[in-house]
Amino acid sequence: MIIALATVSGFQNGIKNKVLGTNGHVVVDNISNVEGSVPAPLSKQMESYAKDMKKLPHVASVNICLMRPCIAKGETEIEGMVAKGVDDHYDFTYFRNQLVAGKLPDFKKDSNQILISSVTAARLNLKAGERFTGLFFKQDSFGNQKIKAMNPVIAGIFNTGLDEFDKTVVITSRRVLKRMVDGNETFTQFEIRVDDYTNAPSVAYEIQQLLPAGKFNVNTAERFNRQIFDWLHLLDTNVIIILVLMILVACINMSTTLLILITERTQMVGTLKSLGAKNKGITSIFLFHAIFIALIGLVIGNIIGIGFCYFQEKYQFMKLNVETYYVDHVLVEMQPWHIPAVNIGTLIICVLVLLLPSLVINRLTPVKSMRFQ
Repeated sequence: MIIALATVSGFQNGIKNKVLGTNGHVVVDNISNVEGSVPAPLSKQMESYAKDMKKLPHVASVNICLMRPCIAKGETEIEGMVAKGVDDHYDFTYFRNQLVAGKLPDFKKDSNQILISSVTAARLNLKAGERFTGLFFKQDSFGNQKIKAMNPVIAGIFNTGLDEFDKTVVITSRRVLKRMVDGNETFTQFEIRVDDYTNAPSVAYEIQQLLPAGKFNVNTAERFNRQIFDWLHLLDTNVIIILVLMILVACINMSTTLLILITERTQMVGTLKSLGAKNKGITSIFLFHAIFIALIGLVIGNIIGIGFCYFQEKYQFMKLNVETYYVDHVLVEMQPWHIPAVNIGTLIICVLVLLLPSLVINRLTPVKSMRFQ
């Protein structure tokens, strides 16, 4: 049970942190955006709302981003990508832990840098320190489409494990990206990070009240990634079913053990009753003995459960398919309440269940007990 709780908790938090790290806790974009289409730009005047949003309670940072489609070109391969332009002060904390090669770009010193995924690097046969070629379509003053190319240096290569993100997104400087597209397209969305994700819904509501109606979409990461979060919530149901089945098996085993103890000591029960012992006293003897056995089981179970979680967290010996599960190994995260809740809950349930077979003692008479072989 400890392993089940720690695994589900670790998996949920691990996937949630990946989603929150790539897109922020709250995303504000143009209300005219349609899923699957090119994001509509927001006017430069709207950038001023970033200062107002930073003043809201629980807001840790506000990032201004420009998202634009491009074609990534390798020596022999081309890939459709989305270039994400960010400012100098963009929060790269999450990507720092996901780097597999190179380093994080420093757009303050050099804006001609880019961050790509290991998936993109493998497909285009690129390495950190090499040049990345991105092609953009820009409309001239006569309405004709022209191709503009940028060739930033690959500062670093990341791997988030989120297949859709790794296959499609590259991160570059917003200043450079603005020169590749229409000059009026300064940004397409705000990414807001909060001090604790549980505050995201209230922050989203405050932002909705702050911004003018009819111009912006305000979505939390959960609404923005509904399919993934619904899947994570479904795991709660699965772990409840697993725990119920485990407790049921434990109760049956303990009840059977107590019945065997009573059956083996039937003559002793008869002797004690003939000597004047009360049913309550005899029952307590068997209950304490059964509880002692249960405590031994709990100790062994705790050693196995905590030991597994410790070694899995340290050595990551149980691997997973990253394309299916978004992580390459089983994540475990033990919460402070896991161990006391499992132990106390299991012990209470077992004691209550053990009261039923102990009632057999009340029906045994000294005469029948003494004859029992």
